[in-house]
Amino acid sequence: MKIFRFIVAVLLCAAIVVGIVLAAIQMPKRPCSGYDFKVQYAGEYPAICDSDICKLIAQNNIPTVGVPLKDVELEKIADLLEQNPYVESVDEVRFSSTKLKIQVTLKNILLHVYAQDGSQYFVDEKGNLLPFSMSVRENVMVANGKIAETFARGKNIASGKGNLTRVYKIATCLNDDEFYRAQFRQLYVDAHNEVTLVPTVGRHIVVFGTEANAQEKLFNLQQTYQKGLVYMGMDAYSTLDLRYKNRVIAKKRNL
Repeated sequence: MKIFRFIVAVLLCAAIVVGIVLAAIQMPKRPCSGYDFKVQYAGEYPAICDSDICKLIAQNNIPTVGVPLKDVELEKIADLLEQNPYVESVDEVRFSSTKLKIQVTLKNILLHVYAQDGSQYFVDEKGNLLPFSMSVRENVMVANGKIAETFARGKNIASGKGNLTRVYKIATCLNDDEFYRAQFRQLYVDAHNEVTLVPTVGRHIVVFGTEANAQEKLFNLQQTYQKGLVYMGMDAYSTLDLRYKNRVIAKKRNL
């Protein structure tokens, strides 16, 4: 009886192994049944969604759904996604059963730039220039005024010396603080290459100057908001000037 049970167990194991091997052999011949997308983005409105990726694959004539798994060009799809300016990284392009699993991480947009020549483009949190697109609906800070830098694909301005780099460095400091990220939505560069911040709350403006001592300036501004304007009201002053060391020059509004 024990021998019989042993033989049955061996046969069952052999059948399972054969089944797994046959399934593995047949799997590449099975058709792709669809997509499984995951778009990772820190913001609220990603510039690329599932349907955009589908459209991109179709426009580049890469057959997927209904095609045998072995014939789907996974590397070509990955290369295509990596070329998209809004994609930070292509994390997965592979099959999970018969579904094509695609996971990408998008760049986080920091600035919407209106250059002096009338052109528009975006800057991500790492200083990369991104082309303007109507599909970008994220509510990001606007940079305008004396910005001569024009868009160039693949350009990074994080370590540059122009006004756009100045704005980028100030915007990065604002973006690191939850309050300032919500309080300021426009950075304007004046004729003297100095930056003025336009708040979302209150009718005053903040003269920031250059990016020098940016953290100190923001600390002084925070103290002014918490210990002054909170009692007098956000509209008590027309201008808050941060250009002077360890102090804020406030200009009262003419009534």
